Amino acid sequence: MDIPSPSTPVIPPLTPTLSSHSTVNFPNADVTFSSSDGVLFRVHRKNLEVCADGFPPSGFEIPEGEVVSLSETAETLELLFQFMYPKRHPGLDTTPFNVLEPLAEAAEKYQVFPAMNICHIRLRDMVHEHPVEVAVYAAKHDYPFLLSEVAPMMISMPPVDVVRILPANLVLPWTRYVQEWVRVHQDVALKLPFGASLHYGGGLSHANHMPRALQTQRKYDAFEPPSRCSWENCVAIVLQHLGAGIHTLRNLDQAFDMGITREDVERCCDWELSEWRRIIEEAITQIPKFSTFLSFS
Repeated sequence: MDIPSPSTPVIPPLTPTLSSHSTVNFPNADVTFSSSDGVLFRVHRKNLEVCADGFPPSGFEIPEGEVVSLSETAETLELLFQFMYPKRHPGLDTTPFNVLEPLAEAAEKYQVFPAMNICHIRLRDMVHEHPVEVAVYAAKHDYPFLLSEVAPMMISMPPVDVVRILPANLVLPWTRYVQEWVRVHQDVALKLPFGASLHYGGGLSHANHMPRALQTQRKYDAFEPPSRCSWENCVAIVLQHLGAGIHTLRNLDQAFDMGITREDVERCCDWELSEWRRIIEEAITQIPKFSTFLSFS
């Protein structure tokens, strides 16, 4: 037997104990579980059989007095086991992500059906704060609609971070999905809309490219003094913003921000900018959902 050195702390073995404040501790229970941090839970096997599909059925013999060890913490099991009894279940409305995520994983692992649904709904509410984690959960447990909802948000993240977190089986589908965004970025966003040009009469107004009604309004607007068109400057600013990468497609408000109030932009330029943005937005809506790429992986 190895004798620890004086500098090595001796860690005593973990002794499972009953939690004094646990709501899942029934004296007449017929099975006892121990959490990974040593807390015991006494529950009824019939409830496990009815509400879950990942525990041994009631006909499966467990020696009397034997404690079944589980890999989840007491915090997770305390919530999980409550979903197996006929009472009001935890609403999870204010449950933080670091508690909800392991609970959702445990619900899927043991197929605790009442908990699976509410965890799925609550995680959907957290996609903006934890898009990659929710995407991994959705892919792992076959929630294609949730996965497609999260994927566009991940475009804003550094690609290396996304690939590092994604499971290996999702890397190729993700690469194909990103290529669709790259196509829109290069073939649509970085190209000016039809009829727009950097050389409208050497930088003069290009009002003739606007709708006829807007041309007439501009021509007879007594409050708008004649001035040089600012289209060249507008194009330079937008291209500089969009040129930063495909993540700019997720924030077109910033990409088309001229740094001045919209009233200070010539009407011809304002119309052309709106049309440019509309074309980009329409192209983005045509990008296939991420879930469509999973069948090709």
